[in-house]
Amino acid sequence: MEEVRLKVRKRAFPSHGRARLHTSMLSKLGAKEGSKLVISNESVGTSVSVTLFADSLVEEGYIRLSPEDLTALGLLEEDTVLISKKPPLSEDIRERATRTAEQVSEKIEQTGEKVKKGATKAKSETIEAAETVKGEVIKAYGKIVEETAPITDRIEDATRGTVSKLKEEVKPVTERVEGAARDTYTRISEELPVRERLSKTSEDIMNRLKPSEEAKLKKVLQECKGNIRAVTITSDTVADSLVKDLDLPKEVVIAAIQRNKEIVIPKGDTRVVKGDIAFLVGKENSLEKCTLILEG
Repeated sequence: MEEVRLKVRKRAFPSHGRARLHTSMLSKLGAKEGSKLVISNESVGTSVSVTLFADSLVEEGYIRLSPEDLTALGLLEEDTVLISKKPPLSEDIRERATRTAEQVSEKIEQTGEKVKKGATKAKSETIEAAETVKGEVIKAYGKIVEETAPITDRIEDATRGTVSKLKEEVKPVTERVEGAARDTYTRISEELPVRERLSKTSEDIMNRLKPSEEAKLKKVLQECKGNIRAVTITSDTVADSLVKDLDLPKEVVIAAIQRNKEIVIPKGDTRVVKGDIAFLVGKENSLEKCTLILEG
C-alpha cells in the first residue's frame, strides 16, 4: 500500500469527510476517484477517514481538508500529514490475521531457541506447538472470512436496493433543479480560480468596485497565471513613471490598474500616479520585491 506525506490547507468550501488533492497523486496512492483515504497526524497519533476527490487546481504537494477534519486531527495549515489508502474489509482482516500468525511464530521461535540447549524433547514439543498454533490461526481466519461474507452480501444487496429506490424518488427533483445547478456551478467555477489566488487585501479592493469594473478586472485576472496581489503606489520614485520604465522583476506583470473606481489595462506608455492600485501577477517571492518597489 502506497503512502505519501503532503502539507494541508483548509478547503475554500467546507465539506466534512471530503478531501481534494492533485490528480497526479492518484497513481502514487494506488487510488481512484471516490476511494477512501486515511489522513494521520503522526505527531499525536490521530487520524480521520475521508473520501478522495482529484482536482488539477490543487497545488502539487498539498491536500485540502475541511475545517472540521483539521480540528479533529489537531492540525494547522502548512502542517504535514501521512496519507494512505484505506484497505477494504477483507484485505484488512487478512492483514491482521497474517500479522497475528507472524507474531505467534516469532514468539514460538524465541521460545525454541531458549530450550534448544536444554533438551531435544523440549525442542520437538515446541515445534509441534508452533504447527498447532499456526493451524488454529488459519482456521480462525477461515472462520472470519466465512462469517463476514454473508454480511457483506447482505449489505451489498441492501445498498443496491436503496440506490435504485433513491434514483426513482430523486429523478423528478433532479430534473427540476438541473438547470439552476448548472448555472450555479458555472458561476462558481469561473470565480473560484481567481478567488483562491487573491490575497485578502486584493479581494476587499475588488468588492469596492462597480459591478461592471469588477467583471472587467476578473476577466483580466482569470487569464493570468500566478498569485495575485494588489499594491497601492505610494513611492515618490515610482509615481509619474511609465509602466515600461518601472524596474520590476521579469516574473511579475501589472495586469491591471485601479484608478479611483475605474480599471485601466496598462500598456508600456501608461503613466502610474500616487494612489493607483496595481494588480500584480507572478510568483510570491517576486511579488514581495515589487511591493517594496511600488510602496517605497
